[in-house]
Amino acid sequence: MQDVVPDDRYEVIEGQLERDRDTVIGIWRGHIGWRDQLDRMYDVFYLNCPFGRPLLRLLRHRASGEIVGTVGAGPRPMLWQGREALAACASHFVVLPGHRSLKPAVGLIRAVALASQEHFAFGYAMTNLQGGAVGKRAGFAVAGQLLRHVKPLRYRGYASRVLPGPLGRAGGALLDGVLATGRRLRIPGQRSGLHVAWSDAVDPRMQALWEQSEHGSGLCTVRSTQMLEWRFLRLPAIRRRFLLVAPAPGAPLLAWFVCETNVRAAGLMTVTDAWFAGGMREADRRAIRELARMGYEAGFDAIEARLAAAAPVHAAWRAEGFVVRGRQPLFVHGVDARRANEIGAGMHITDIEQDG
Repeated sequence: MQDVVPDDRYEVIEGQLERDRDTVIGIWRGHIGWRDQLDRMYDVFYLNCPFGRPLLRLLRHRASGEIVGTVGAGPRPMLWQGREALAACASHFVVLPGHRSLKPAVGLIRAVALASQEHFAFGYAMTNLQGGAVGKRAGFAVAGQLLRHVKPLRYRGYASRVLPGPLGRAGGALLDGVLATGRRLRIPGQRSGLHVAWSDAVDPRMQALWEQSEHGSGLCTVRSTQMLEWRFLRLPAIRRRFLLVAPAPGAPLLAWFVCETNVRAAGLMTVTDAWFAGGMREADRRAIRELARMGYEAGFDAIEARLAAAAPVHAAWRAEGFVVRGRQPLFVHGVDARRANEIGAGMHITDIEQDG
């Protein structure tokens, strides 16, 4: 880890999950999402994690005795090199305004990283640029990049942003009308013939598809029913549903998608996770095409999906009209540079690995 001299005005202490619940939620308030669901977030992630006991570290200002920062690390079952291991997901890193200097922030991140090494195979973090800069100073390495894929479904809103006034509204409406007509006239032979349905519950066939598919040797979350229910049904969302794709009703699945309304843009559907019969090696273009169709019929203007995956998986999304609109690094700690590169090679990472 890079040498950053500690700031003696602060100290990092071990948090107690039950005792410090209200303190941590108070620090979160106004600084992380789900402002009306912070209690639920804390209870599900920290008190009721089914995979083990999360870690909690607090930043204390010595002079006042006040807690001014917090970070956690929650256990996640993952596959790597064909073996299952628990990794530590760095979570909910917040330092209050007035205390946001480099040294205390780095000290807080270092403390949870070092503690994680005693309990987990390695740790990881998915964070913004500001948090990433702190993570690098604290010794985190970049294992790889998640690419953000976006596909517009309607153009009225987009055209209004890039063209002035009435021209944007008229041009977008015209283009949407042409595309809608094309969808109605599409000949039956061009349709997938697959059975596609929404579900508000985790279907047992989802775990079955995971178990029967190719996992390879790269880093990947274990997609058990327990994981899917905890991550997608218990942690907060505006609205989250599962899109199930099969050759016929009740048949084994060919693919599934976890879809939710984006918290910052109601017209954007975020694909938080997806899995295909091809596993980590390939994605079914027919299923991605059905995802776009169902998103359109559900009234969304666009779809986004973040993932780090094998080249054929990315190629399948791009072939169905998705374009890359940004990237997000995956940081790891507790490993040397060579092993970080090994973790990044062949990994399959989506927003399922986020802290929720």
